[in-house]
Amino acid sequence: MARWGLRWKSLVVLLLAGAVASVLALSLGWYVVAEGRQYSAKAYAENFTELNYQKILTPMARELALARRFAELSTLQQWFKEPENAARKAQALQDVAHFQSAFEDGAVFFVSDKSLAYYYYDDQLPIDGDPQYHLDEQVEANKWYFLTREQTKPYYINIDLNEYLNKTKIWINVLVRDEDTFLGIAGTGFELGRFIESFASSPQPGVQPFVINADTLQIEAHSNTDLIAIDGIAGAAGEQNLYSLVDSDNDIKALQKSIIQAKQNRQVETLKLRMGGEDFILSIRYMPDLNWLVATSVNLDEVRLLNTDLIMGVGVVFALLLAIVLLLFGFAVDRLVLQPLRHLQMSAKAISQGSYEVRLPVKYDDEIGDLSRTFNLMAQQVESHTAELESRVKERTYELEQSNAQIKAANRKIGDSIDYASLIQRAILPDRQMQQFLGAHHSVVWRPRDIVGGDFYVFHTNDEGCLLGIVDCAGHGVPGALMTMLMRAAIDKAINELGIADPAKLLYAIDQTVRSMLHEEATGNQVATNADVGLVFIRHQGDQLRFSGAKIALYASDGISVVKHAASKRALGDRKLGQYENVDLPLTGWTYYMTTDGYLDQAGGEKSFGFGNKRFERLLVENAQAPLHEQTARFAQALDDYMGDLPQRDDVTLLSFRFEHNSSEGGE
Repeated sequence: MARWGLRWKSLVVLLLAGAVASVLALSLGWYVVAEGRQYSAKAYAENFTELNYQKILTPMARELALARRFAELSTLQQWFKEPENAARKAQALQDVAHFQSAFEDGAVFFVSDKSLAYYYYDDQLPIDGDPQYHLDEQVEANKWYFLTREQTKPYYINIDLNEYLNKTKIWINVLVRDEDTFLGIAGTGFELGRFIESFASSPQPGVQPFVINADTLQIEAHSNTDLIAIDGIAGAAGEQNLYSLVDSDNDIKALQKSIIQAKQNRQVETLKLRMGGEDFILSIRYMPDLNWLVATSVNLDEVRLLNTDLIMGVGVVFALLLAIVLLLFGFAVDRLVLQPLRHLQMSAKAISQGSYEVRLPVKYDDEIGDLSRTFNLMAQQVESHTAELESRVKERTYELEQSNAQIKAANRKIGDSIDYASLIQRAILPDRQMQQFLGAHHSVVWRPRDIVGGDFYVFHTNDEGCLLGIVDCAGHGVPGALMTMLMRAAIDKAINELGIADPAKLLYAIDQTVRSMLHEEATGNQVATNADVGLVFIRHQGDQLRFSGAKIALYASDGISVVKHAASKRALGDRKLGQYENVDLPLTGWTYYMTTDGYLDQAGGEKSFGFGNKRFERLLVENAQAPLHEQTARFAQALDDYMGDLPQRDDVTLLSFRFEHNSSEGGE
């Protein structure tokens, strides 16, 4: 395959750049047109909705105000109370005649709830005092009255075809009341066709104004009469409403939100949605007096608010001109830049192969000439720097080797020291004494988080009995291990002074010793020096044990249930003194457990939560009847399974013991 030169590559790149630029220009032009059309449609819909709002508000508010005043006529209300009273009927009809001419269509109607006689008068039906018909609740065409009678609002506006009068009108139904007593309905109506013609006609293709009932969302006025809800009284509405025209659930949710905002803000709300598979801009405004939503929809595929043909033509011409300019620019670059660069190419190759003694000829007193001089200077500097860097690398490599050897030696010393500390810490654990005196009556799980830790357990015996206990010092690692030495010394001092028969007094004495050794006033607010302790005294003779704890509880299980004997909430060495008390418990029939919080707080499981008390107590019930050495293995395995690949968070100590008779010495 022939090798392409820089000239042809540059020409191809420029041609591709021209093509990409043309596509981007056309795409940007199309985007600008689409966004401009959408922006224009949104502004047009909002302005047209506001205009229609004002066009509807004035006449409808006037008709509503007149209808409400008409329903408040005292003569009409008095007649409704006594529909058979001829004198009151005559007075009421006289006032009705005065009111009739005030309405736009000269139409009035009224119904007395006692007689259920329906009266209607307009320009073709003069006021003669005779009802047009009587309402019957069993007749479907009369249900509008009985539904309206149940409304809580003072009036209701709907579109209805009155079958008796053969008139389809926009009816304003006002409830006539005397305080809380319902007397009937009165109001007016005006021709639907004239209202639709004056309001709902489209000003241009793709733009459609219409009116929606704010409660039922049924369409009250639209140029397409098939969409209008006839007899749209609440409770008798049809299934078709504004939501049924929208394609997707997401658009319905957006429409619901816009309707709520329109009701709250009393301003025009606009959104984009799809209806009938086409994109629309919909603007709505709420009319609280009429409980209507005035709406305008703009079909983005049909409306012509911008001259898109002219814009697209300009975009195509721009793309062609851009392509021509890029081609001319490509030829200019080849003549002025690429040809001189080819002369520099061979010299640059020699320099790249390590021939730093090669120098480039300087033929031009321009940027290319400056480039040649820079290459020559670069060759000299690279040659000098290469030698210097090789010397420095050798020197730094030697220094790093020396530092690495020192670090290894230091780590080895630290590791040896910690291993020795671990040996010392294990030496203070009373494993041999506990095995000699307790044998199979006890078991211990002891796991420091690091090589050394802050947990340990104690055992003392004398002629009276034996003392078992576990201690959780603040911290872990080396600091925790040092605290165990201080705590062990404090425990031994307290036992030498008080004996082992009273765990609560021992806790008080240990607390005082720790505070005196660590100078509480100086260190109380700097480092944690507290410790959790649980102590149990068991007499050689008898059937009871005595327990006292500082934040370490004593658990007891018989294989059926678990009893938790709580400890004091204050640790030893805490800022505030704790209150420690002895608890005497039965020795036989139960397996007893004490654990530090490292077991309960260990993270694991699917959600990396702590092991927890409930899981621990279930584990005790499941294993309480098993031999203690088997329990130890199961407890350790359960902790390993729970923590999985997570690291151990804290030191862990779990002490178990059980006695089946009155002696605490070895044997099961």
